[in-house]
Amino acid sequence: MLVHQHRLANWTANNERSSKDGRKLYPKDKKAVTYSTTAFLTPKKTTRCVSDSASSKLRWWLVLPCILLITLASAPDGLIMNDFIVRRYERYHGLDFSEKAQRIACRESSTSTPGYWYLQQYSLTGADYNIVQQDAAKFNVKNSFATLIPSVLAIIILGSNCDTIGRRPLLFLPFVGKIVRYLLMLVIIAGDLSDTWLLVSHSCEALFGSVGIVMLSAFAYITDCTNESGRTRPFFLAELIILLARVVPVLGIGLWLQHHLYTIPTSSCLALSIIGALYVLFIQPESVPNM
Repeated sequence: MLVHQHRLANWTANNERSSKDGRKLYPKDKKAVTYSTTAFLTPKKTTRCVSDSASSKLRWWLVLPCILLITLASAPDGLIMNDFIVRRYERYHGLDFSEKAQRIACRESSTSTPGYWYLQQYSLTGADYNIVQQDAAKFNVKNSFATLIPSVLAIIILGSNCDTIGRRPLLFLPFVGKIVRYLLMLVIIAGDLSDTWLLVSHSCEALFGSVGIVMLSAFAYITDCTNESGRTRPFFLAELIILLARVVPVLGIGLWLQHHLYTIPTSSCLALSIIGALYVLFIQPESVPNM
């Protein structure tokens, strides 16, 4: 509380004390009426405490499980899909022979070209394996086009309205897309469906925003729950979790695919996505007010 006192007096001009800049005013008499006004002021420390009180009620580390689960589920996607497509076309072209023969054929197809006159011999197996690589490359191009438009729309619509929609919906929707995709993948693996269903599964995942929307919402949540001086440690821990969650699954899946197929890894990714969706639905709080 701050009290100001003021004096009211009649002012006259004194010519004797005038200066070049103008006349100075002096009171006629020494008697003046005094009154006081009271204003309740809030110090800067109190204002800062009030502004931080809402964010202090939320714990920034509650969003770390979402980052961990979505990264663990997404990291091996490229490895699993590439291996699945190559083996599918190997079987389609009748080249699903032993692993040693596969490695030899792949090496020959990448190091020999039949158009060069100085090559004395050329393996027909290597030439046939080129067809597998060409078909896999064509599928990757189609897959990129199939996911381009849904992913761009998701980023524009969901990402630009992060503050309006809230953090929890943007954390929840990508897990739904992952669940839909892995369910379709299990059906494709079991029923040996066509490549069209693979494109549909990837498009469904891209339509829900995928991992990029989760990262956007997660870092926005950390920003909401911390002040400027306290964001270094949360961001560092989040980046460390992302790094570890990207490296470890890829190494494990790479070793697994040397001796086994895709049902167990795909089921594991599906389980992680379901756990993530349930976590956001029942545990993850909302940091945007009035949501």
